[in-house]
Amino acid sequence: MKLHSLNDSLRFICGLQFLLCCSGFYVRGSKFVSNKYTRSYSLICATLIVCGLCAAIYALLQHEQLLERVLQLDKLVLSITVLELIMSTLVFLITVLSLQRCASKHLDIYARLASIDLQLMQQFGANLHYNKMQRKNVLLISLVTLLYLGAINTALTRVAETQHLLLLLPVALLYILITGGPHLTGYVHMNLTELLSIRFRLLQQILKPQFLHTHFGHNAQLCEHRVASFADLVKQLHYIIQQINEVYNLSLWASIAHDFTLSTSELYIIFGRSISEQTDSEQSNLLFMGFLALCMLVPFYKMLIGPVYCSRSVLEGRKCLRLLEQLDNWFPRSLAIKQLVGCLMRWRLQFKIAYTSGMSLVLNKTIITLFTAIVCEYLLVLIQFAMTQKLGEQIEEQKSTLQDWIVT
Repeated sequence: MKLHSLNDSLRFICGLQFLLCCSGFYVRGSKFVSNKYTRSYSLICATLIVCGLCAAIYALLQHEQLLERVLQLDKLVLSITVLELIMSTLVFLITVLSLQRCASKHLDIYARLASIDLQLMQQFGANLHYNKMQRKNVLLISLVTLLYLGAINTALTRVAETQHLLLLLPVALLYILITGGPHLTGYVHMNLTELLSIRFRLLQQILKPQFLHTHFGHNAQLCEHRVASFADLVKQLHYIIQQINEVYNLSLWASIAHDFTLSTSELYIIFGRSISEQTDSEQSNLLFMGFLALCMLVPFYKMLIGPVYCSRSVLEGRKCLRLLEQLDNWFPRSLAIKQLVGCLMRWRLQFKIAYTSGMSLVLNKTIITLFTAIVCEYLLVLIQFAMTQKLGEQIEEQKSTLQDWIVT
């Protein structure tokens, strides 16, 4: 079925975000639905998910065999696991509450994009390929979901006995829901940056001098009117960048902090190999590898690919501004266009064009290098700490052996 509007193409991704309690609206027909009932659903279900996870973990720890297996883990690995459960829960709550608070601004972003799309389609017959965008979202999210479910099922079937599955399964499923919401929110942010990039590229084609002279060169007044309209569209898209920053500022910052901690911890478990050498060490290792396969893909994708989407969107916007700044060279006789270019250049000096998170974290390709360096440095610290811990244990064992030998 061919999609005719932006809202139609957003039905799947917005509906999924709503089901995961990370927005207070969804698409019904071709309109967004946001009211006190949708927001109540998000808040109540988020509370139930968090309480359910706490109850499931409590029930799991009441089982003696499972508790004994957990306590056999290396202390640092056990600390990392507890930290991950706490951080993922906090990030989930921050994401839910911050997006609920900014729900009206979030809806306004989609409304402004839909208005821009309508103008582009009506005036120029632009084809924005809504079907292609929806197919990409469905395929990518479905693939990640299958990997999530496949990894957790593999870990459960290989590690847990049949009678333990009923205790582990609720924890695993609730953990997927709690981490899935913030992960999907990060993907929605990337999807928005890509939507802006597509529209910037379309405006670049329209702003080329050949296109302008061919379609509007015969009528100077019409040309000035159209150019002013194009400049306004470019400015609107840049204002949407600012609005995206306002909506996703807190949730994205919390998600980045969680992704950094999670990625570092998982890399430590892989390279540090700090699972204690007990009889169940092989099974415990399979359990952790299952969780690693479950958790590592999405954080790394967000940390490495998300800033690339942001940089590309900003770059495409700058290309549009450069084309607009050359208009007075292409139409030297038009006083209105010269005034427009002057105003646009003053606006560009005052307006900061960047995707940000937190207080001042700029999301661009440079941040990838920063993240990689910090992760590697923190990983080395963790491995060094684990080696020191094991060395201390070995010294204590040698002392105990020596004392036993002296006594005998």
